[in-house]
Amino acid sequence: MIIIKPDWVSHADRTQDAKNKKPCIYSIDVHPDGERLATGSLDGTVKIWNTKPIFDQDAQNDPNCHKLLCTMTMHNGAVLCVRWSNEGGRYLASSSDNDNVIIIWERDRNAATSSVFGSSDVNHEAWRPVKYLRGHDSDVQDLAWSADNKYLASCGVDGFVIVWSGTTFEQITKIDQHSDFVKGVTWDPAGKFLASQSDDKMVKVFRTSDWGLETDLISPFINAPGTTLFRRLSWSPDGANIAAANAVNGIQCIAAIINRDDWNADVSLVGHQLPIEVTAYNPKMFYVKRDETADKALATICALGSQDRSISIWVTQFNRPVCVAADIFDNNVYDLAWTPDGKSLFACSQDGTVACLLLDTELSDVAPDDVINKELTKYGYGRKNTQLPETPLQLELEEDHAIVSKASTSKRLAELMTGNTSIETSSSPTLKHALVDVTMAEAEPQSSFSTPPSLKATDQKVTILKNGKKRIQPMMLSSSSSSTSTSSSSAAAGATSSHALNHGRQATASSSKPTSIQLTEYDDPIIPTSGVATAATGNKRKKDDSNEDQVEGGNKSARTRPEWLDSAVVPPVVQKSQVKMGVPKVKSILSAKLNPNDPTLVIECHNAPSLQDPSEHVRTKIVASKQGVVLWKDYLPSAATLMTGNHLYTVIACEDGSLVIYSAAGRRLLPPILLESTAVILQCSAQWLVCLTATGLAYTWDVAKMKSVLSGVSIAPILQIAKLTEGTTHKAPSIKDVRMQKNGIPILITSLQQAFVYHLDMKVWVRISDAWYILSEFWGSSLQPNSNNTAENPLGWLSSRMTLNGHGVDPTTKLILDMAHTDESTTAVITISHIETQLAVAALLDSPNEYSDWMMYYARKLSEENAQDKVQELCRWLMGPPFATSEFAPWEPTIMGSLTKNDILKQILPVLAQNRQLQRIVTEIKSCI
Repeated sequence: MIIIKPDWVSHADRTQDAKNKKPCIYSIDVHPDGERLATGSLDGTVKIWNTKPIFDQDAQNDPNCHKLLCTMTMHNGAVLCVRWSNEGGRYLASSSDNDNVIIIWERDRNAATSSVFGSSDVNHEAWRPVKYLRGHDSDVQDLAWSADNKYLASCGVDGFVIVWSGTTFEQITKIDQHSDFVKGVTWDPAGKFLASQSDDKMVKVFRTSDWGLETDLISPFINAPGTTLFRRLSWSPDGANIAAANAVNGIQCIAAIINRDDWNADVSLVGHQLPIEVTAYNPKMFYVKRDETADKALATICALGSQDRSISIWVTQFNRPVCVAADIFDNNVYDLAWTPDGKSLFACSQDGTVACLLLDTELSDVAPDDVINKELTKYGYGRKNTQLPETPLQLELEEDHAIVSKASTSKRLAELMTGNTSIETSSSPTLKHALVDVTMAEAEPQSSFSTPPSLKATDQKVTILKNGKKRIQPMMLSSSSSSTSTSSSSAAAGATSSHALNHGRQATASSSKPTSIQLTEYDDPIIPTSGVATAATGNKRKKDDSNEDQVEGGNKSARTRPEWLDSAVVPPVVQKSQVKMGVPKVKSILSAKLNPNDPTLVIECHNAPSLQDPSEHVRTKIVASKQGVVLWKDYLPSAATLMTGNHLYTVIACEDGSLVIYSAAGRRLLPPILLESTAVILQCSAQWLVCLTATGLAYTWDVAKMKSVLSGVSIAPILQIAKLTEGTTHKAPSIKDVRMQKNGIPILITSLQQAFVYHLDMKVWVRISDAWYILSEFWGSSLQPNSNNTAENPLGWLSSRMTLNGHGVDPTTKLILDMAHTDESTTAVITISHIETQLAVAALLDSPNEYSDWMMYYARKLSEENAQDKVQELCRWLMGPPFATSEFAPWEPTIMGSLTKNDILKQILPVLAQNRQLQRIVTEIKSCI
């Protein structure tokens, strides 16, 4: 290896003292012809250098051989990245940190030599800006051209990855999947993926077919420092691996090698002392030997540049670097660039210098490009997406379908030609009024549709062929006047309807007044950590109205209607809803891995960009893909806001209040379900689906049986509306979590550390957990070892979920704490009440194991407190006739259908017998068992 450091490759002004500090060089790239070198610097300039004086000593000493070819000064800030386009290098793309713009440069071969304004530099080549790409809101950190120049990708501090057309330079898509600065981007040479690396400590891979998220990788970057200016990653020329910068393995700074097959980073390049800023794969592949006795094997070469001022070069056949260039710079290495032949490596540094590593000896046996293309064919390079028939049966079915379709079409055409079939215009009733913005807006008179004239029989020529078939040759088509008339009248009617709709919106908007409580929107399509904010109108009468009884038709002022309801088309009963829940924001892309059995299956919703203007058409594309292959897709007329699902089905909630349910294969299981307002919470568990809407109504369904469990049940009671003043809107407790039980009953948890469940038989909400029981001896305890299993141990899960951290506790909890200081018996009373509640909840949630455990604790506590009346009542209830008699319902021998009451009684009697004051009761019951 030979290292060359040309001191004349610098952005320092040559008219100044040579001892002055050189401006930092952030980026470097070699032209595809290998004759030019581009650099971008802190001084805001892009410079193009001649590489011949670097490789040839005679050329360096030749005064007629120009070293600096061009200086471009159009950027207003430091140039962070320069990248030549592939296959000819027609364009040079550069990006900056101040003007947030990407400039596309093209050589002007007709321009003459010129001097650079304010500098002694001379432009021997003219490069002019042909496009300014504006789309980022902050520094543009990295650029990358796709292998075929079809796309240009950019990433920036604003957290976006933008894909531009490589020919027209129009913006193709804007990806907002990262949550922090994006500092590196690279293309799959097979053209299937785009990868990016960000300060959110993730590498994300996106599909080029639909720009959806294929996978993300976080494990190698969890403990990575945030000190790197760049995270420039690189894709190997054979498409098999990605080398990611600034990764960590233990305490070692590494480059993580991500395998394309499973997207795991099982290989680490260890050796650098400080974080790695940049990785760069050699564009060529080489034949190398592991040792003298081994045969040559195909290998890829990867170079790393680090903050420790060194460069290392790795070969896939070896577990150690083949070359290490240490201390060749005085500061961080920021960028690397290989020459097209793969035998030289350029590097730039924060110290403002450039180095060239000549590796002719180490990398001598270059593999032909055909070998690389053959490797890329494994990943679909150069192949079209064709599907071949797998069995003869498939061909037979296709042939049968074609015959039937052809016969049907011929028959239909013959009927039309002979006039045996008439076209009927179906009429539909016209709505007198239209529901717009929750008010009844009368539509303007619509233009009546003109009835098209009946079609006349068409003249035709019929010829009998030799095989007996008829050939029907039409001679004349009917006049188009009728169709024109129909089209014009339809357009007029459509315009009238649209005008009426807009008119209704304007009238409603002007008549409504906003309340002080505004609708809250949240970003992610899941329940936020702080819960879903709610607002509620109370039932409690105001103090000054306590003695007033107004009859209907009085002078009481009309209740103010919240403004946010104006955008929903809902029935009048919903207009009076006491609950207003925060709705999720409409994002450009929703992505989730809904099938826990198959993490490679990704469901994505791509919403149309113009979502805020209701007059514009909204189209949402649903895409299900696996490892970059699209399995199925669908289109919806409204923006998707939430989605959930599992291995059985997928559910999409739309902004218009509809739900669409798909099978695992993408088949629609139902027509769209229409709700009264937008869904704000959507979750599923097995066959159970639960949905909460913006107006505070809860729905649950059994998707497998297509049956409803809860249908529009209001959650107003759990938001303490009885405490809120009537006629005014207040901030209510937030919904923190929703969980489904195995019997289809949802559990709702609020920000006041309270949990509620709906009693299906009694049709009411019941509070199953409350911080009021904080004095209980069993508060916060879990009786089951696996308390995280919501379905099997709901009470244990609730106990661990109801943690008190000083925030969001019902104010009434303070009352029970004050009572404990004044009454010593408070703790015992609260403990018994708590256990009794837990028993009832266990029965309601169908948790027999937890019911048995709590019953044992109940017996022990009753024995300790000598609660003889309760013990006698409990034993008689468990014993049954003749001890247990009821005037209301017959005695049931089991609890939840699986626990026998007599068996429970046998288990608790020894516990009750510990208190001898209860021995008469225990002896009496024991003798009757």
